[in-house]
Amino acid sequence: MIITSVIADNFRKYAHLQLDNLPNQGLIALIGGNESGKSTIGDAIQFGLFGRTDQVPAEDAAKLIHWGANKASVALRLQHRGHEYRLIRSIDSDGNVAATLFSTEEEVTLADTPESVERQLKALFGYYYEAFSKAFYWGQQSSSAKDGDSDNLRAIAGLKEHANISAQLEREQQERVQTLKELQARRQHTANAVDTLHIDETQLPHFTTISADLQDRQQQLTLLGQRLDKESLAYPNNLETFQRVDNRSRQIGRWTLMTLLVFLVALVVGLFLMFTPEWGNKLLSGVASSTLDFIGRSAIRLASVTALSGAVLLVYGWYVEMRHLRPLHNQARHLRKAFEESYQACTQPLNRVLPTDSTDYLVGKHVEWPEASTTHPDMASIPAWTQQASQYKAKALYVHSAADTLNVGLANRNKEMAEYVDWLNADIHTAEQQLAHKAQLQALVTQQEDALEYEHRQQIVTATALDLLKRDASHSIARFNQLVKTRCPELLQRFTQAHYKSLEITPEFSLKLLSEEKGDFLDFNEISTGTQRQVALAMRIALANALADATKTDKQMLFLDEPFAFFDPERTNNTLQSLTETSKGVISQIWLTAQTKPEGVKLAQEIHCAQGNTTLKV
Repeated sequence: MIITSVIADNFRKYAHLQLDNLPNQGLIALIGGNESGKSTIGDAIQFGLFGRTDQVPAEDAAKLIHWGANKASVALRLQHRGHEYRLIRSIDSDGNVAATLFSTEEEVTLADTPESVERQLKALFGYYYEAFSKAFYWGQQSSSAKDGDSDNLRAIAGLKEHANISAQLEREQQERVQTLKELQARRQHTANAVDTLHIDETQLPHFTTISADLQDRQQQLTLLGQRLDKESLAYPNNLETFQRVDNRSRQIGRWTLMTLLVFLVALVVGLFLMFTPEWGNKLLSGVASSTLDFIGRSAIRLASVTALSGAVLLVYGWYVEMRHLRPLHNQARHLRKAFEESYQACTQPLNRVLPTDSTDYLVGKHVEWPEASTTHPDMASIPAWTQQASQYKAKALYVHSAADTLNVGLANRNKEMAEYVDWLNADIHTAEQQLAHKAQLQALVTQQEDALEYEHRQQIVTATALDLLKRDASHSIARFNQLVKTRCPELLQRFTQAHYKSLEITPEFSLKLLSEEKGDFLDFNEISTGTQRQVALAMRIALANALADATKTDKQMLFLDEPFAFFDPERTNNTLQSLTETSKGVISQIWLTAQTKPEGVKLAQEIHCAQGNTTLKV
C-alpha cells in the first residue's frame, strides 16, 4: 500500500494540508524543527487510514480537530496491488465519525460507514491498525525512556505483551495468596463465633408450643366469659317463662289425675253393673233392672269420655314438656355448666389446668400461683346459686351477681395469662434474634467458603494461564528467532556496519546481539542507545518485509518518525544509505522526519514544515 496524496483540513496544527503527487519509491523527508508539524503528517495518515493515531485512541479522536474548528477531515489517495483508491475520513466536535472508500478506477463507492470501511481495508490490506503500527509506523521515542528501544523491539517480536501479562499475573498470584490467607483467617474467626454461641435450636419450637398452649387457654377463658354473659342475660326471661309453663304443666297434671280417677270409678261401676247384675240387684234392691242396666251403660260411656279426655290431656302435657319445659331445662343446664366451669377457672390455680411444659416454663420464671382469682364475698354463694339456678329457683338478681363476680375472676385470670404470654413472647423474640444471628454467621461462613473456593479456582486458573503464557512465549521466541535467522542478518549488518550479525531473544525475554568484534552475544542494554535504535530499525524493516510478504503486497510504505534520534552524523549517514537500499525492495516508499535535511543521500522528495504555519501545500 503506497500513499500518493494527503489532503487534510482543520487537522491538529494544520488548517489546510495538501501533499500531492507523492513518489511511490524512495525516501520522502519531512524536514523541520520541533512543533513544526512533521509528526502531524504521520498522524494524518494514521487517522485517515484507521480513525486513530499512535497517541490518540478512536474514542478520543475529536481531540485531533484544529483549534477553533468544529470538524476535521483527511483524504488519502492509495495505490495497492496495481489499483488506486481514495479514502476520506472526518470527525466533528461531538465525536461523530464519517468514512468513505472509493475505487477511482471503477468510480464506485466500496464502503461508506466507518465499520464497513474497516472491514473493506482489512480485506484489501490483510491487516488493520495494530499490525500497521507494529510493522509500518515508527513512533517518535522519548529520549528520557531508557529502555524505549528495548521495549519497542520486544513489541515487534510479540513478546512485550507476554512479559507484561506474565508480570501482572504473577503479581495477581501473589496478591491472591495473601487474599487466601486473609479469607481463611476471617472464615475461621466467623466459625469460632458460631461455635461460641451455644444456642439450643430446639428452644424456639418448645417456646412456640408453650405459647400456643397459653394463647389457647386465654381463648378458652374469653369464650367462657362470653358464654357466661349470654346464659346469665337469658336467665330472667327463662325464669319467667319457666314459672308460667311450669304452672300450666302442673294444672294439666292435676286435671289428668282427676280424669284418671273418674275413668277408673266409672269403668268399675259400669263393668260391675253390666257383668254382675245379680250383685247389683242385691246392693240396689229398690232399683229396677232396666235402670241398673242404664246406669251401667252410662258409666261405661263416662269412662270412655274421660279416657279420651285423659289421653288429650296426656298428649298436651307431653307437648308442653317437650316444646317448652325441656328447652328451658337444657338452658338451665347450660347456665349451670357455664357457672361451674367459670367457678372452677376462678378458684383453681393455673398450674392445675395448663400442660406440664407450660407449668415447667412458668415455674422456671418463679411464678406465684394464686389459689383464687378474686376475693369477692359472693364467691362463697356461687355453688348454691348455681344449683338453684339450674332448677329455676334462684332469683335473677343472684344470677346476675354471680355472673358479675365470675366475670371479674375470669378477667383476672386473663390478666395472669397475658402476663405469662408477654414473658414468653420476650423469650421467643430473644431466641429468634439468637437464631437469626447464628443464621447470619452461618451464611457468612458459607459466603466466605465460596470466596475461598473461588480464590482457589482463580489461583489454579492463573497458574494455568502462566504456564500457557510461558509455552506460547516459547513458540513466539522460536518464531522470532526464525525471523531473525531468515530476514534480519543482512539488514542488521547493513544498519550496524557489520558490527553485529544476528539477534536472538532468550526464554527470559531478554535480547542478545552477536558481536563480530567480541565473537560473543551481548545483552541488548549493553550496547549504545544509537546502536539500539539501529537494531530496532533493522528489526522493524525485517518485520515490515515479512508482513508485506505475508499479505502479498507488491509495494508498501513505511513511516519513520525521528529515526535518527541519538545518532551521530556517521551513523545517520550509514542508516540513510541503508534505507535507500531498502526502498528498492517491497518497502519502497519510506517516510522519515528529521530536524535538518539529510546530506549525502538522494531524496525522492523533501517537504519543509515551517513553525507557525497552519497551511502546507506541496
